[in-house]
Amino acid sequence: VLLLSDRLAGEPEDMSEENDISTEKANCCGSDDHRESVVLEARHKSTEKVMYYSACAEQSSEHPIAKAILTKAEDLGIGQGQTRPLEEVEHFEAEVGKGVKCTVGNVTVHMGNRRCLAANDINVTPGTFDAMEYLENMGRTAVAVSINGRTEAVLGIMDHAKDEAALTVNVLQHVFGIKVHMLTGDNIRTARAVAHDIGIPAANVIADVLPAGKIEYVKRLRSEGERVAMVGDGINDSPALAEADVGIAIGSGTKIAHEAAGIVLVNSKLTDILVAIDLAKTIYLRIRLNFLWALGYNSLAIPVAAGIFYPMTHTALPPFVAAFAMALSSVSVLTSSLSLNRYKPPTFSKKYGRDIRGGELGIEKIGFIASSVKRQEEIIVQCDSMLRNEPCACP
Repeated sequence: VLLLSDRLAGEPEDMSEENDISTEKANCCGSDDHRESVVLEARHKSTEKVMYYSACAEQSSEHPIAKAILTKAEDLGIGQGQTRPLEEVEHFEAEVGKGVKCTVGNVTVHMGNRRCLAANDINVTPGTFDAMEYLENMGRTAVAVSINGRTEAVLGIMDHAKDEAALTVNVLQHVFGIKVHMLTGDNIRTARAVAHDIGIPAANVIADVLPAGKIEYVKRLRSEGERVAMVGDGINDSPALAEADVGIAIGSGTKIAHEAAGIVLVNSKLTDILVAIDLAKTIYLRIRLNFLWALGYNSLAIPVAAGIFYPMTHTALPPFVAAFAMALSSVSVLTSSLSLNRYKPPTFSKKYGRDIRGGELGIEKIGFIASSVKRQEEIIVQCDSMLRNEPCACP
């Protein structure tokens, strides 16, 4: 079983200069662009003022949401080196699974989800929950911004599903036979929207979970006899990375995630998960081959060196020949292991179409060639409805 943090389905760290902001909806970009869009539903405050306090609160955070907000603020001339520099904050506190709170000058700022609003007794203005639900139904992560104990805006951050996420998930499921689950602290609507884009079954989406809940889910799978690999990049993923049988951290993630994981993907490419699995399978196959070769070779050579044929031939094996045969055993195993230098990473091919998603362009066919798979695999990407031999029901 492989558990995937939802942030890895989008481009969490790479914020391009072409992120768009509007009062109703974000302009969506193609999945190859690796961009994030932020939606702003302003309530009683100007866009610039809300973004100013939001950027001040998030300026020291490593969270992907913070980086998206800071990028948007720069587009409005807000930030270090901009026309309106950020102010230092006081009493900053990150509430795990909820959000952040701090003081900017004489203004108290809270940013987070519904749990953050409830935990801090925020006065929720009319329309706030409607705006959050609207954004979540569009597949965005809704972040409420509260100023002096009153909600003033809702930010919506959208992770555009990357092609490599869809490719990785489909190869894991259809070639390697690995069940893929998504664990996220986001709401179920946003999580399922992202999961649908990359091919994770809705039944395997676990949403609204805190870091402790991720650990419990890993433990539950292990208690059921599953071997669990966890992929993550954030502080909240670190406990689950340490708990899993194999923890895989993204190179662009936090240092805590790197320390907790057993594998770090330095290039921050999800397809490197496939490379790691294929390389592991190739090495394990070579280990088994070396073991069988050494066992068979020595099982035959040792009796001969001990003189098993002496009663019949009256000839003993010269010591130098026995020594040479022993050395040849080690050299043959070493040569076999060195052949791994010729290992080639898996290669992929993608074919796009509009049939599966009701006219929306997306990946429909994936080609996969790897050392651990002796034949070329061709995967037809299908939605849940098509997998049940029913007509496509994609929205």
